[in-house]
Amino acid sequence: MKTILPLCLLSTAIFAQAPAKPATDPLQKFAFLLGKWNAEGGGQIGSGVGAFSFDAELDRHIVVRHNYAQYDKGAAAGTRHDDLLIIYLDSPNAGPHAIYFDSEGHVIHYAVATPKPDSVVFESDRSQPGPRYRLSYAIEGAKLKGTFEISDSPSAPYKTYLTWTSSKK
Repeated sequence: MKTILPLCLLSTAIFAQAPAKPATDPLQKFAFLLGKWNAEGGGQIGSGVGAFSFDAELDRHIVVRHNYAQYDKGAAAGTRHDDLLIIYLDSPNAGPHAIYFDSEGHVIHYAVATPKPDSVVFESDRSQPGPRYRLSYAIEGAKLKGTFEISDSPSAPYKTYLTWTSSKK
């Protein structure tokens, strides 16, 4: 009996400190993105093909996109672009954010919105100096369509820089 009581107290203390799982998955709205995708498209810098993946990681606390594009026509012909995007929540009740890194040295902080099911819009922080960026994905039939837009200033409208169509592998 003397050993059972301390063990019960110890196990109660351990379970009381375990973090509670949220009732719903806060990253569920990004489920349509998950998987491996092949893409083709182009824009102002040329056209080409690529592939990317979206994976839920760290016990579904973040979604990570690994992406590459290989350009075969236009001004960027013969070049390759690689990037990494991480979608995360600052806290369980906060809206999602994302951070982007690429092989050209860009780092972009995004606010993330899901204006309708199976669509997502990443928009760069307006308070940051320099151009603004908007990255959008939406399911259309069996395809995932993507658009990357740039605005030269906070007051200028966005202009399409790249568009692509993706199919799930």
